[in-house]
Amino acid sequence: MRYGRYGTSYFLLRLGLGLVFLWVGIDIFRHPDRWVGYVPASLPFGFTRVAGLQLTGLFDAVIGLLFITDNWPRITAWLAMVHLAGILITQGINPVIVRDVGLFAMALALLFWPHHGYRRQQWYLFWKRGNKSGDIS
Repeated sequence: MRYGRYGTSYFLLRLGLGLVFLWVGIDIFRHPDRWVGYVPASLPFGFTRVAGLQLTGLFDAVIGLLFITDNWPRITAWLAMVHLAGILITQGINPVIVRDVGLFAMALALLFWPHHGYRRQQWYLFWKRGNKSGDIS
């Protein structure tokens, strides 16, 4: 899908962010012992640290796949941004935080990327062409 003259930039930004999220999500399931230290000791809703880690891994992998496949780009960018903001707030300043700030900025850029209603316009033209009589059925 083309997004103006910056289509290649959009693709690379989305693909890069998607691969990082997918990689982290898969790595959380492959090596949970490396990640469990980043999970806060007390989680809401009575979740254990392991359950919280598994939910985070699943969430990261799904977000990564949504970025890679370019499904719901604004919603995916918003979810990624909120997730990264939560990480930044709960983890505080540490040596790894620079990576998360960069990922946050990438998600923010994708959130405000000018999509120009391309998908909505395509759906409208399909509907208009297939429904010439004005019937809803």
